[in-house]
Amino acid sequence: MTRAPWRRADPATVGGTDEWARAYLPDDRSFELRNDYGSGAAVLVVPSGIDPEPPEPVAIAGIADRPAPIGPVPAVEGYGVFTFPYGPISMGVPEAGRFDVRTYGERVLSLTPVAGYKSRRIRERVVGRSVEDAALVIERMAGNFSAAHVAAFLGAAESAEGIAVPSTEASVRALGQELQRIYNHVHVLARVAEAASQNVGLAQTHALAEEVLRLQGRAFGHRWLFGALLPHGPARRLDADDRSRLDQDLRALSDEFERLWSLFLESRTFVDRIQSTCVLRREDAVRGGAVGPTLRASGVAWDDRLRVPMPPYHDLFVALPHESAGDALARVVVRAQEVRSSFLLIEQMLERWPATVATTEPPDGRVADHRALARVEAPSGDLVYDVATRDGKVAHVGFRSPSQANWPLFAAGMRDAVFTDFHFAFESFGLVFSETDG
Repeated sequence: MTRAPWRRADPATVGGTDEWARAYLPDDRSFELRNDYGSGAAVLVVPSGIDPEPPEPVAIAGIADRPAPIGPVPAVEGYGVFTFPYGPISMGVPEAGRFDVRTYGERVLSLTPVAGYKSRRIRERVVGRSVEDAALVIERMAGNFSAAHVAAFLGAAESAEGIAVPSTEASVRALGQELQRIYNHVHVLARVAEAASQNVGLAQTHALAEEVLRLQGRAFGHRWLFGALLPHGPARRLDADDRSRLDQDLRALSDEFERLWSLFLESRTFVDRIQSTCVLRREDAVRGGAVGPTLRASGVAWDDRLRVPMPPYHDLFVALPHESAGDALARVVVRAQEVRSSFLLIEQMLERWPATVATTEPPDGRVADHRALARVEAPSGDLVYDVATRDGKVAHVGFRSPSQANWPLFAAGMRDAVFTDFHFAFESFGLVFSETDG
């Protein structure tokens, strides 16, 4: 697997602004579409010059520091059409965020997410801190995605400084990411079950997610892995005996997940509510820069763990589930299959756990002296970090999260849907405002 190239986007292609977060999309998406993402390219720049009629750049909002729309705001007018502001405080919206729904009643003519209600200015707060201190702040941006954010941030910082990483630390980061992937996919399944009024399935799935959190607490010293991926973090319990017990616990959790998933698939009420809901076609997913299960559910088998692998993924078998329907059911099915894939990945990691403290070179994501990019496959998709250092301190941090990438795709999928489908669609995307209000 060759290392992926990187380059900056021309600010003129992203609305005349140097907000780099807008430009972090897979390069030449029209070319990639014709080749089924088979080239392995990982250039982060808005596409241009390949297709005779290249798509317009997709405006992905940068980090919101005040309430502002994410993506384009369609002009929808007509007799009886009005804007229904859903949120920022509402039973159906789990975080402080708003959705401006243009409608004349039940049908959604357009939907615009609005973020920025709880800006925490994390990027600004970490400037001037040591890399380890900055990681402790960054991991709290979205606790359920802490492992992915820390792994990407550290990968970029280490690449910027040319620091080799002990193979044991690389394995710890990967283990944390896969455990959180299992938790997040199970959590999404529970949220979709709640939307479908599957109360028994909801309770059982939440109970399974809680067991994953407890397992993380036993193995890493913290339920949300805070500080656990840093070499000087909380005391870990990952010795040989601990890894053996972890393997046994995971086998039991895997069996329980299979039992629950089979029950969900047998429920026609559950399947009927999410099948054909919020369909995202393959061409729209690629043109819009979709990432993660959202992209893979629309027929594109792209995963950073295969395309731009960080150690130890380059030496592991990574199953890559994908579906073609592009609806909420397909996104849930992909997540369920990825739970199985993560169990298999962890089994491989535990079997091949490094016996020595040998080091592995960081991915070569340097774009300038003491500045580099790194990307990982977070539970909801491609997560990119841009880190610059100066005198051993953080000088700059930027990132493009999966939620930022997928908000416009969710909005596009909801056009012409009925509002009662909102919760099924929203939960199937795995979107969080905290990754946008960073």
